[in-house]
Amino acid sequence: MSNIPPPDSYFLSSAEGWLLLGNPIEALGELEKIKPAMRVRPEYLELKWRIFADTKQWDEALELAEGMVRELPDHSGGYILRSYALRRATKGSVKKATTALLEAAAKFPKEPIIPYNLACYACQSGDLPQARKFFRMALEIGDRKELLKMASMDNDLELLWSELKYL
Repeated sequence: MSNIPPPDSYFLSSAEGWLLLGNPIEALGELEKIKPAMRVRPEYLELKWRIFADTKQWDEALELAEGMVRELPDHSGGYILRSYALRRATKGSVKKATTALLEAAAKFPKEPIIPYNLACYACQSGDLPQARKFFRMALEIGDRKELLKMASMDNDLELLWSELKYL
């Protein structure tokens, strides 16, 4: 799961387990046990972001993701998480999330979740031709079977469900 050495890797795994069990408070407690030097690692930051997301603390999630973009500019995760939080944050919107993620699309052309999320945003904005375009891009660079499975359960893409098998 991680390149973080023990015992911090154990705390990280335990935090993830608590999160999967639906207990973000215990997960956060496990993250607090991790040495400060390891708290700049993407694995730690992404899990902390998930805790914010699970507890619907979107402004905090956005702040964390913006820090990731600044401090880890070559890691696509920060850009993806930033746009996801930006869509839901107090001053966010689908439009702002789209604009932020388009920056990531240019920087990480081989990351399929970026055009996938752009397809979601376009679909939510009612721009189905653009949604189809981005979804096809995701299928070209990602695992087609996995992406189609994911899309068939993603309410953001509901307007495309009837045509997924044809894309």
